[in-house]
Amino acid sequence: MLHFLKSTTALSLVLILSALAGCAEAGESKTTANTAEIEQIVKAYLLENPEIIREALILLEEKEDRQSIQNVAKELREDSRDYSIGSKNAKVTIVEFFDYNCTFCKRSTGWVQEVLAQHPKDVRVVFKELPILDRRTRTSRNASKAAIAAHKQGLYREMHFALMDGSDLSQSFITATAKRLGLNMRQFEADLKDEALDEQLEDSMYLASRIPGLTGTPFFVINDEFLASGDTNKLQAMLDEALAN
Repeated sequence: MLHFLKSTTALSLVLILSALAGCAEAGESKTTANTAEIEQIVKAYLLENPEIIREALILLEEKEDRQSIQNVAKELREDSRDYSIGSKNAKVTIVEFFDYNCTFCKRSTGWVQEVLAQHPKDVRVVFKELPILDRRTRTSRNASKAAIAAHKQGLYREMHFALMDGSDLSQSFITATAKRLGLNMRQFEADLKDEALDEQLEDSMYLASRIPGLTGTPFFVINDEFLASGDTNKLQAMLDEALAN
């Protein structure tokens, strides 16, 4: 509804221009309006309602963001290296970019778990590691690599949610978690050194750079719509609409 209202407001100028052009054409014989007069009217309207320009630019940005999502749809949904839960034929696909040190990612984790529990057939969730806070935390990248390494032993889900629940993502915490989950520690430690894990993370970073609207985590893509926020009320509204459609 908000998007519709923005579109309506921004399009009002277009409607006015069309009406003026129609009047000019219809009354051409009477010559009551000409190009200069129309330009003056439009200029006056914009000066009185400058928010129209801002709204039009916002709509343009949103359109470009949606197009960027469509341009990378295959990488978002079909990268075989990514862990996902749910059928590939699910009605709705949710892609989440996250950092294990991101507070808002942690807060939205409960919502993701609820969605998976409530919609096991209709929703698929794809998990995209994006350790963008590593420069500050020095632990985000290691946590992402630990999750990917756990994936190689079929325990990504367990490691993912354990890391999201953790407040101290030190190497000692990661090692203790891996042991608690029953991972083969020799294989786990060897996998952590695999260059393929770093390559996967770099590819995820590059993918994120191709989406202008992705400026931080969490970032959710629900089918072709996106939300750069962990606001679970907005996410639920987006999901409900996607399921309904």
